[in-house]
Amino acid sequence: SSSSSSSSSRSSRQSSTTQASTSLNQQQNQPRKRPHPNNNVYNARPSPSFPSMHSHARKSHKGPSSFELSFLIIGAQKAGTSWLHTLLQKCDRISLPVEQKEVHFWDWHYRKGFHWYIRQFDFPHQHETKAEHNPSSSSSSLSKNNNNNSLFYGEITPCYVVLNPPTISEIHKCFPDMKVVFVARDLVDRAWSAMVMELRDQTMGLNAGEFAEGVITKGSGGGRTNKRTKKSAGIISVAQQRRLQQQCSPSSQPDSYYLDRLRSETHLSRSDYATHMRNWYSEFPAESILIVDYREIENNPRGALVRIVMHIGVEEKEAMSYVEKLSEEEVTQRVNAATNTKSDVGGSNNVSVEQTATSTSHYTLSQRPRLRKQMERLLYPNAKKFNLLLKEQRYGWKINEYTD
Repeated sequence: SSSSSSSSSRSSRQSSTTQASTSLNQQQNQPRKRPHPNNNVYNARPSPSFPSMHSHARKSHKGPSSFELSFLIIGAQKAGTSWLHTLLQKCDRISLPVEQKEVHFWDWHYRKGFHWYIRQFDFPHQHETKAEHNPSSSSSSLSKNNNNNSLFYGEITPCYVVLNPPTISEIHKCFPDMKVVFVARDLVDRAWSAMVMELRDQTMGLNAGEFAEGVITKGSGGGRTNKRTKKSAGIISVAQQRRLQQQCSPSSQPDSYYLDRLRSETHLSRSDYATHMRNWYSEFPAESILIVDYREIENNPRGALVRIVMHIGVEEKEAMSYVEKLSEEEVTQRVNAATNTKSDVGGSNNVSVEQTATSTSHYTLSQRPRLRKQMERLLYPNAKKFNLLLKEQRYGWKINEYTD
């Protein structure tokens, strides 16, 4: 009886331990929600604070404290930032994070400290341009003045546009001369693209309002692989492929689903360009901020790229030379962190989850004109507000206000 009781007790403890371990693993594997400035929890979180990295405190120091962030490309999400990342990597005067596109330091990872942030870049190779570091690169891209500012360090995280004012203020205190770039896409097209990505991510194991487009790392042979979820790395059968395609397809959801998602905090916040950009203008001078029309990237990608690179700080002659050397295929290719994998569903009996999810992306909003009209009515006030901001900043273009 005593032995039986002892065995039962051990079994109960083992069961409790197993349950606790399982619960912990589940918590650790939970995807992190992207923060939004309208979220009360987000506002309650302390903002980044790095007094030792403030500009006035760094002037007399050398080493890591001499790191200078030259630019941030802050958005918009689903507005060509992955295309920009791919091409800016090819510029000898620009240094992006080594292992990933979206660092998320200023919203997710600032508690890891500034040394962690600096390590994401190839710092302190600031004493030489990438062309000098790589002798095979063309010497025509070298800086005329080979000094500690020969490289422009920066990163691309589309979530940064929604950073709260205290965080933007801290960035300005650290890097008052930093340049800001924002790409503005038609609000309806951007929201639709984001919601389609979100639906695909849900099918791959994430919840609504969560995104897993985060990390792009260097793959074998100089290529890049897109790390999303563990599930996406799996190989599935043809039958599973068909079922997943149906679940991922935008046609699988009624109009009411997309309208509900569009009214959610996630998508309303990302669609309010004007409010968020005014937060950046309140800290950075207008000449430090460049707003790019997404249509320019579509219609004149080389011209848009030259403007962006010159805004970052590269001289016009060097910027023109860099862009001219890019092939037509490089400039016109469509690259997206969320749909980086090419689908070849007809060539094999087994494909990855990622390939299957990506293959559903050909469904467009033009196939649902009634839904588009409803989205236009919802987003009209945001479009009007943003166009007012563009007019105030003396831009000669505006986004669609859907008044037809």
